[in-house]
Amino acid sequence: MSEVKQTEALRLKGKDAEDLQVISAVLQDAIAPVCDMAYLPEDKQFVMVVHRLRREPKEEKLLERICCAVNIRGVTRAQLQNIDLAKRSRMLDLLAVMPEDKTATIVFAGDAKVKLHLEDWSVVVEDFGSPWPAQCNPCHDSALQAG
Repeated sequence: MSEVKQTEALRLKGKDAEDLQVISAVLQDAIAPVCDMAYLPEDKQFVMVVHRLRREPKEEKLLERICCAVNIRGVTRAQLQNIDLAKRSRMLDLLAVMPEDKTATIVFAGDAKVKLHLEDWSVVVEDFGSPWPAQCNPCHDSALQAG
């Protein structure tokens, strides 16, 4: 049996636009199952579990994914664009978390978005469980990144 290395779980907290930019970079290329997203208006929270692509420096060159909980507190309203909650098995490719004045927009491929209206907000991003090998390395069109 080969030796399994224990890896440290990622845990980030954020309270401002600069923090959200770091969190956006960490979550880029995560896969977000629609069934694992919820807006909890009574608690003013938006929560989701994503399959995060781990990019932390490590000895192995094998790409891995790990489950990652995202909890955004202080959410007064959530708006969906091109996301059908009835299609619970749909998987969304997370591109970015875009901070704006009093909102943050989670942008997915295919023009799908979750726009969160925020008030005295904070976010916690935390890995859990064991990582598994990623099926592929996401490729981004350099022309899209430049524009």
